[in-house]
Amino acid sequence: MQTISIFPGNQVLRFVVRDPACPRAALLFWLGVADPSRRASFSEVTEHFGPLMQVVFPDERPGAFVNREAVRQIVEAGGIDRIIFFDDSWLDVWNDNHCTDICNLYACPRHTCPPPRSIRP
Repeated sequence: MQTISIFPGNQVLRFVVRDPACPRAALLFWLGVADPSRRASFSEVTEHFGPLMQVVFPDERPGAFVNREAVRQIVEAGGIDRIIFFDDSWLDVWNDNHCTDICNLYACPRHTCPPPRSIRP
């Protein structure tokens, strides 16, 4: 699969999310552009711009698919990382280094996961 991160008009994709109003559609966020554009098919968008890095938001909203080529820096801060894009916009996402959320769903025979922690105090 070929990575296509630039859209007509030389816009570089930051990330893609599902449209909350219509989960089959996609909202595309571009470097240097405040408002997202909308496409009818989320799956076609993710295939077109793939491969993308899947991330999960800390506030339990559905996650996003991030274009790694638009990422300037990732600042680690415990359980939450901040992805900083080249236009200085950012996303806060779960850091899965300790894999507790994934291990609660699927057992992995290659390692032992730490016990699950509560997300809320």
